Amino acid sequence: MQGLPFLLVILSSLAHGYWNFLFKRAHNKDAFLGLSKIAEPIIYAIPFGFAVGIWGLDPAALWYAGVGTLLAVANYACLANSYKRLDLTIAYPISRASTIFLPFLAYFIFQEQIDHIGWASVILVTTGVGVIQLKDFRFSTPFSQSKHFVSGLLFAVMAAFTVALYTLWGKEAVRHMHPFIYMYCYTLASTAYFLPSLRRLDRAVVRKEWNQNKWSILSVSVLNTLSFVLMLFALNLGKVTYVGALRQLSLVIGVGLGWLVLHESFPLPRAIGVGMIIIGACLTYLAT
Repeated sequence: MQGLPFLLVILSSLAHGYWNFLFKRAHNKDAFLGLSKIAEPIIYAIPFGFAVGIWGLDPAALWYAGVGTLLAVANYACLANSYKRLDLTIAYPISRASTIFLPFLAYFIFQEQIDHIGWASVILVTTGVGVIQLKDFRFSTPFSQSKHFVSGLLFAVMAAFTVALYTLWGKEAVRHMHPFIYMYCYTLASTAYFLPSLRRLDRAVVRKEWNQNKWSILSVSVLNTLSFVLMLFALNLGKVTYVGALRQLSLVIGVGLGWLVLHESFPLPRAIGVGMIIIGACLTYLAT
């Protein structure tokens, strides 16, 4: 993997990991996420205007942002349904395991091939994502406590698959649209999903979340767009499989901040998962 896309994904992972850390501290996560998503197109409206003036916007290319929005909304829906049916320790790592699909989809769609070092990277990162959420190695515990396990598992797998799809679609979209313009159009269209969800919440709850966490909400709005745009630039320069694997470093950032700042536990499986993701991420730099 070349140096520039590698650096861009590292920066993207730092931004993504930090905004997820801020999101963890929310009192009402639905209100927090909805407010941050609605704030994004407002914050970036002026930069978007300048970007269109510089790079232009072909209306015929807007359908790329439309498809990207549909894939992102599908991911949100699958993830929400998975969380309703599965314990977090099962649903979250499976939903993040897009690296299972990326090498195969990238080969069939873009004819991308990865070498043996790349495969080692993908395997290490994917396994690390699964291990990092465990508190111990007694795998029977979450299974016995979960209801509707099969349907929840399917939704989690579909969530991972939609992440792979919108990552691949992003690579194709930035061939026709500037990455920032694509991201802004996609974000603006996404408000059609988040605004009704936010309106269904109690207004007092939404107002309280804003009053208590407005700076964190605005920070998440800035960092989420920044993280995705950096990834889109990297996708334009590097192989999609390596970008997807390397971006899982955001999990390491989130776990590290949770341990250092929120004093969350750091059991042995989590330490092993962190190590596997870091080693796998480093291998992407050596892969071709």
